[in-house]
Amino acid sequence: MESSAKPTCTTPGAKSRRVVIAGGGYAGTTLAVRLGKALRDADDVEIMLIEPNPCQQALSELDLVAVGPPRPEFCELWLPTLFKDLPVTVCYNRVHEVKPAEHVLTIGPRSGPHEPVSYWRLVLATGAIAFVPPVPGLAEHAGTMWSVADAQELQQRIEKQFRSAATIADREARVRALSFAVIGGGATGIEIVGTLGQMLPKRMREAGLDPADLRIRVIEGRPDVLYDLEPSLRLRARKRLEHLGVELVTGSMVASVEESAIHLADGRTIDASVMVFCGGAKADPDAISWSMEADPSGRLVVDETCRAVGHEDIYAVGDVAAFRDPKDKRTLPMLAQFAIREAEHTADNIVREVRGATPTPFVPNMHGEFVSIGPSYGVGWAFKVHLAGLPAIVMKRLTYLMYWFSVGGIKLTWKRTREMLSMQR
Repeated sequence: MESSAKPTCTTPGAKSRRVVIAGGGYAGTTLAVRLGKALRDADDVEIMLIEPNPCQQALSELDLVAVGPPRPEFCELWLPTLFKDLPVTVCYNRVHEVKPAEHVLTIGPRSGPHEPVSYWRLVLATGAIAFVPPVPGLAEHAGTMWSVADAQELQQRIEKQFRSAATIADREARVRALSFAVIGGGATGIEIVGTLGQMLPKRMREAGLDPADLRIRVIEGRPDVLYDLEPSLRLRARKRLEHLGVELVTGSMVASVEESAIHLADGRTIDASVMVFCGGAKADPDAISWSMEADPSGRLVVDETCRAVGHEDIYAVGDVAAFRDPKDKRTLPMLAQFAIREAEHTADNIVREVRGATPTPFVPNMHGEFVSIGPSYGVGWAFKVHLAGLPAIVMKRLTYLMYWFSVGGIKLTWKRTREMLSMQR
């Protein structure tokens, strides 16, 4: 397929059929790349990706940017670079509305004006946003960890507290100024708190501060952290956190939050000058307004081929889709590995449709899960084998390499590998 003379976002191109992909995260980017490589001129199909940001953000690496030293670019894949040699038109805009009956979606700012974009097939891959429950003071005083901007904000707050602590003579006051708390003991929260535990002491020594004044806590309402992992792996994670000086505060929900304190439902109060909330995510809230069936959590209901129920020309993949595993009827969790595999399968199904074949069911399989606890230690499993320490980190980084290779080839993989190796401690 030729990549020259690409159409604009709102006017028909030279091709007779248009595949529109809404969202440029793991799912949308994977799907666009796979389609761009698979389709040929004879297929007579135009590919358009609609995404407001020029770069894809890798959420699993935000902790490294937040605590340093990697630059924000470490978490970003530049879309113009990924698609420069592929027949994919990237429209930098946001989806405002989907009109299934008209085979049209509209793009533009929330307040308008909005422009129509027609489609032959539509793939909704608009992802999820951070979920912050209505706990008094939580949204006002705790940051989230869902974007590069969030990571940069945390880095700035850390630096601000370092500067403040350097001017405080009273040790108790200095310890309060250097108290950090992560709310949420799932994978994201543990990755953040683990990186804080491993990297902040070194940064403090470089700043002339005493790491003995540092307090780092992770707060989890359930009795333990990392409930998605087996008990033996959770035990290894707890031991690693304790080795890093991280205090685990479990068994009570957060009741309210003040500027420098977290109050728990059981009456405990936790000092915290910097707070990060990592309590979960919810599907793109706009999706429930697009005239398609959604489940109670707001994710779009899809069939076994990842098509939106009742709409044979619309697919939904990734975090915005509620795909039920045929083996146990449970909705797949919001994990990048499922988003990527759904996208790959959907790209193949669209190629099948283009060439007159019938889409096939998606069969999910979870091959493993790894959680980093600082840049040099991890826990997790792959193919029923439990791993901890450096082997787990190697496996986690290997998943990055596989993704980079799938969307950017050997050049991108080598570039990102060098960046990753340079920041290891």
